[in-house]
Amino acid sequence: MKKVLVIAGLTASGKSSLAIKLAHELNGEIISADSVAVYKELNVGSAKTPIEEREGIVHHLIDVTDIHTPYNVARFQEDARNAIDLIYAKGKLPIVVGGTGLYLNALIKDYRFELEHQGDIVEDDRDTEVLYQELVTLDPQSAESIHPNNRKRILRALESVKYHEKTRKDLNQDKKDVVLYDALVLFLQGDRKKVYERIESRVDLMFENGLVEEVSALYSSDPNVFDLQSMQSIGYREFKDYFLGNNSLVETSDLIKRNTRRFAKRQLTWFKHQMVCEWMDIFSPTFKSDVHDSIIKWQGETHE
Repeated sequence: MKKVLVIAGLTASGKSSLAIKLAHELNGEIISADSVAVYKELNVGSAKTPIEEREGIVHHLIDVTDIHTPYNVARFQEDARNAIDLIYAKGKLPIVVGGTGLYLNALIKDYRFELEHQGDIVEDDRDTEVLYQELVTLDPQSAESIHPNNRKRILRALESVKYHEKTRKDLNQDKKDVVLYDALVLFLQGDRKKVYERIESRVDLMFENGLVEEVSALYSSDPNVFDLQSMQSIGYREFKDYFLGNNSLVETSDLIKRNTRRFAKRQLTWFKHQMVCEWMDIFSPTFKSDVHDSIIKWQGETHE
């Protein structure tokens, strides 16, 4: 089983800098598991590590699409697994970095998605309503997550259940405990007050580094830019009311800080319940040695 090191953690916990340091020490390459860094135009608000600060370490899955082309967890799963194979072919260690928990879970575990079977959609002349009722019968869970008028998704879901001969719920139930990689997941966290202070400082730095100018340029080129899926992330969506004249820049900054703090709280809860992690206190005097001790122990283990 291939070994994969995962650096997860709270927003502003120093994941990227630690990953670069470990990539040097462990002969690794980095795979970004950030749902915002995939977009070429979103740089400042995504806290994307600039090329000049990557210290020559190869980074995968950054700047892979434009903001008008939605990127989802199913595509990430495929792209990240391909990147792992590529990194292993070079004789290097894949280091996955990010705080998007669903992306990490979908990568490590044998998750199946509605759009997994990528063949051409089989055309069906029946009315959409009839197709939807068939989906309700065959796969009620999938039907609940699809609008009755979304013909394309209905056809995809029907194709999937017929192709696998199982519902999506059954597929994921079968695979929920099956892991595809020997993954060590280090979760970076620490005292909440100190983490919140780091979050606020980072947001201030984003504004100093040109976040307003970045979003202004996107809005100038497309006044409907806030309708895009890519612009629904924290750090971007809060600007909509600013451009509508409802909020000041100070209020926008405060909203981003508030929403980021709330997101960090949700991250902690999610990872506690959804992933097996080794918890690393970034403010502990033994933080660096704790990280290295965990890695050394993991490297010495073998999993067939």
